[in-house]
Amino acid sequence: MRTPLVLIVRDGWGIRDEIEGNAVRLARTPVVDRLLATYPASRLKAAGTAVGTREGIPGSSEVGHLNMGAGRVVEQEILRVDKLIASPGFYANPKLCAALDHCAAHGSRLHLMGLVQDQGVHATLDHCEALLGFCAHHGFRRVFVHVFADGRDSPPQSALGYLDRLERKFVELGLGRVASVMGRFYAMDRDRRWERTTRAWDALVHGVGLRAPSAREAIEAAYRRRLSESLPVAADSTVKDVETDEFIQPTLVTADGGAPLALIQAGDAVLHFNYRQDRAIQLTRAFVEERLEADGFARGPRLPVFYLGLTRYYDEFAGYIIPPMTMIQLLGEVLAQAGRWQLRLAESTKYRHVTSFFNGKRLAPFPREDRVQVRSLAVREDEAPEMRADAVTAVAEAAITEGIQATRALAGRTADVAVELDPGAPAAGARYDVIVMNYANPDMVGHTGSLPAAIRAVEVVDACVGRVVAAAHRAGGCALVTSDHGNVEQMLDPVTGAPQTAHTANDVEIILACPDLGGRALRPAGVLADVAPTMLDLLGLPIPPEMTAASLLRR
Repeated sequence: MRTPLVLIVRDGWGIRDEIEGNAVRLARTPVVDRLLATYPASRLKAAGTAVGTREGIPGSSEVGHLNMGAGRVVEQEILRVDKLIASPGFYANPKLCAALDHCAAHGSRLHLMGLVQDQGVHATLDHCEALLGFCAHHGFRRVFVHVFADGRDSPPQSALGYLDRLERKFVELGLGRVASVMGRFYAMDRDRRWERTTRAWDALVHGVGLRAPSAREAIEAAYRRRLSESLPVAADSTVKDVETDEFIQPTLVTADGGAPLALIQAGDAVLHFNYRQDRAIQLTRAFVEERLEADGFARGPRLPVFYLGLTRYYDEFAGYIIPPMTMIQLLGEVLAQAGRWQLRLAESTKYRHVTSFFNGKRLAPFPREDRVQVRSLAVREDEAPEMRADAVTAVAEAAITEGIQATRALAGRTADVAVELDPGAPAAGARYDVIVMNYANPDMVGHTGSLPAAIRAVEVVDACVGRVVAAAHRAGGCALVTSDHGNVEQMLDPVTGAPQTAHTANDVEIILACPDLGGRALRPAGVLADVAPTMLDLLGLPIPPEMTAASLLRR
């Protein structure tokens, strides 16, 4: 086939037959309707063991892009941590033992911090409980937990249930207390909004924040507060103007005298039990980097603590327990070896997914890989469900129609487009062979719980997909239209009818919008890992043996 081959990922767009609460079915989608009626299509499993995580756990953007780019089912960190905990050597793990040895030597405390829920996207309460069990096994009882409440991948007001479970574990083991509670909005920012990280840091280290006599009262007080009092513009709640779990302001649990129960102090040990990397980076950098230059974050000298993370959150971070996996012969690498030019394109909120995660968590681009990031808007997604879809589409159209040099010229044309370019000089008039792009709208708007906004997001993305497919066809190329996981197709809890903000375990569709297939069809079902070998098959490139998934094209 002729290039370009464009992979269009409609983030969070799943398949579900029921209409109620289904933004995909309720929206007007003439483009996808026409594509499904015209071109071969298939269903891909995007959750559970099909993407390398626990059975029944929904997929995510990270997991989805990782599998698509790898061309194999990638064992996720949740399973790797599970295996560590189940192994005979868990209680002798040298890094965990070193943390307790440090506390014993300094007469200090161990602080566990992370997302407390059981959805398995960034963390799971199982792992926190296992770490508490590790402490009990070694007779160490000076343990405090800093709860990051979810409300995004879990129901908006579910923190009390998870707290009850955690406190039952405290009683069972005879150790542990919650020292602080805060929403992930503050503790897990990934978009360099350092003013949010500052709020988390100031609470954990300096005791600056709200106070409550217990973790339960901290959460209950948040539910009584108006969200608009603290975040009038910067965030949204699915229960309008109520401070739901995601947005709980940093709150210190107090001791009997009213002082914070346990701040993180010099000489203490800190263990971050999130395993997913992207939303653990900023807070981790605040603890470990000797010099930290970040807009809006004035930390001063590094706090001398013993710091561990479950996984390697970024390349320079050394204090991890589970080492990163090394994968070779990923799609981007195979394209580079074949001398093909490729473009990765998304707005900020999904930029790491089409770059690092699609490349097996490698940060550096492969040779002949250009990257374009359209800066996301600093507004609530339900207030602007269009997000930056139009701008992303305009870049894609330029890349397809005008070629590499025209796309590179975008760097100096507008401040809201950032580029990372291969140092090589493409031939005059050269065009990208492969474009991997992402529309963030369905997932990001789906997380707000606003069904009307989600419907609008779906309609916007549908129209934009039509523009990109048309441009690819005019250039003699082909488009693969798919998704990484479900979300927007189930906006209401099927039991309670309340807004649902979490990902789903539903399948996603893949449409092979190629005019010159010569009658070739797709297998009726597959997994996300099949995307990479399918793309290589379309390009006429050999599929390396490391890619254990299979092309969806029928022979």
